[in-house]
Amino acid sequence: MKRLPLFPLPETVVFPGLLIPLYIFEERYKQMVRDLLAQGEDQRRFVITLATAQGFRAVGGYVDLLAASENPDGTFNIVCRGGERCRVEGVGVFEKNLYQTTLDIPWPLERSARSEEIVAAWDAMEVFRSYMAGVADPSALEEAIANLPDDPLYQASFLCVNLRVSALDRQALLEAPSLIARLELAQTLMRQGSMAGSGAEA
Repeated sequence: MKRLPLFPLPETVVFPGLLIPLYIFEERYKQMVRDLLAQGEDQRRFVITLATAQGFRAVGGYVDLLAASENPDGTFNIVCRGGERCRVEGVGVFEKNLYQTTLDIPWPLERSARSEEIVAAWDAMEVFRSYMAGVADPSALEEAIANLPDDPLYQASFLCVNLRVSALDRQALLEAPSLIARLELAQTLMRQGSMAGSGAEA
């Protein structure tokens, strides 16, 4: 079983389809970027997992490196695209490099009948509209929603990254057993957030 580079990051949880800009300044991860760029474009994959004070989480997300620009000081600005989740196991280090690696262990999200997922995504998006009322410009929000892909998986990703919740709550969304469970948890978090906001204003 092959290994993939592992990049633990605080406050960062990866969801499918989303673009992730990163500034790479640590030497070990600058080396990781160089090693990825030396491979074919279809091989430039690594794993991002949430780093906490207790270590890093055992579930992360695949990330494909789309573009990298090296700065004069040797740092990099990179753009990645989030993919499906995976398990972080068998962590070690490369012999000549300091960055960690993890075994490539996919953990696909359980999918249901498309009609059920569409209904769950529609329900969650309706709650999201109420959740964002007074926070986001309504026309800009509707434009963003209208431009989402038809696949409820990517609609869920949009919701997950736009919720005003903690990184640990986002991690719980990532670890939900199914897409419908992810959407239902998103609704729960939004309703809790809305109630907390109402309480704060009272």
